[in-house]
Amino acid sequence: MALACPTCQESAAEYLGMADDGRNMMRCTSCGHEWVLGAKPVSPRAISQTTRSRSTSSAAKKPTTTSRPPTRSSASVTRSAGRTSGTRGPVQQRERRPLEDVETARARFTATADMVPPERWRIIEALRREFLADFPHPDEEAGRYRDVYRQAFEADALPYTTPVALKDFANSKVVARPGNMSRFNDEWRALGNVRAAEAFRGVVDHLLRGEDPPAPEDRLTELITSDEAPAMPGFREAMLTRVLCIAEPERFLPILIYTSPAGGKREIARQVFGLELPAPETTSQTIGRLAYWSNDLLVELIGRRFVDLDHARQFLWWVKDHPDLT
Repeated sequence: MALACPTCQESAAEYLGMADDGRNMMRCTSCGHEWVLGAKPVSPRAISQTTRSRSTSSAAKKPTTTSRPPTRSSASVTRSAGRTSGTRGPVQQRERRPLEDVETARARFTATADMVPPERWRIIEALRREFLADFPHPDEEAGRYRDVYRQAFEADALPYTTPVALKDFANSKVVARPGNMSRFNDEWRALGNVRAAEAFRGVVDHLLRGEDPPAPEDRLTELITSDEAPAMPGFREAMLTRVLCIAEPERFLPILIYTSPAGGKREIARQVFGLELPAPETTSQTIGRLAYWSNDLLVELIGRRFVDLDHARQFLWWVKDHPDLT
C-alpha cells in the first residue's frame, strides 16, 4: 500500500534520507509536507551522547547551560510559531555536506535536446499544431496577475506589499496551483499577519536577490530543506518555484515540482520528450539544482513555439498523456 501524507492524505510520499536517529525522512510531493516516519527509537548513539553529557556535567560540578548561536529575530519567530501552532518542520536537520561547484555539477546533468529522436519531434510538432488550433493564446488573467505580483516582488516594492496580498498569493490558483497550503496557513496564523508577512518577504528577497549562497540553485535548495530563517515552514518547492515564475516569466515554466506522481518536470521530460532525468533519491544533485536545470531543459526543448511560457505549460500538460506519445 502506498504511503499517505499525514497532512493532505495523498499517496505521494517520497524518501528524503535517514534522520540521525535512524528513522526515514519523508516528503509529500503533492503538498510539500515533510515528516519523520516511525516512533523515535532509543539508539546506542543517543545513550552514548547522554552518558558523555552527564560525565561532562559531573566533572564540571556545576550546572551547564546550552549555548545557542545568535540567530536572526525572524528565525526565532518562525521556530516558536511552529511550536505554538502545532505544525512540524523537519524533526532532524540533515548534515550539510560540501557541495561540488555549480559548473561541475551542471556538467553532470547530461540530458539535452539532441537526445530527442527526430520521429518524436515530428509527433510533438503535429500535436503542437493541433493544440494551437484550439488554444491559440494563453490565459489573459494569468498574464495580468503575473504583472501585478512581478512588480510587488521587486526590491523597492516588496517591503510595502501588504500581508493580505502576500497571503492571497500563497493561496491563489492563478499561474499554477501550489498544492495544499495547510502547513503554510497554520504557520501564518501562528505568527500573525505582521510577522508572517515579514517572514514571507524574507523568503522572497533571499530567493531572488540573496548573496549567500551565491548560486540561485543553492538558495532554492536552502529554502526547500530548512525551517531556519530566511526559510519559512510551509513555503516549499511549489510556492518557491511559483515566485520564480512570477519574477522571471521569460525563464521559468509554471510547473512547480521537480518530480511528482501527478506530473512534475521530470515526468514531463520523460512522457513528452522521452528523456530520463535523475531521481532525487539516486543522485547527489540537490533539489534546487534539479529544479533549475530541468526547467532550463524544458524551456530549451519547447523553444519559441508559444506565446509565453504559461502557454507552453498549458501545452505540456495537455500533451503529456496524449496517446500518440505512448
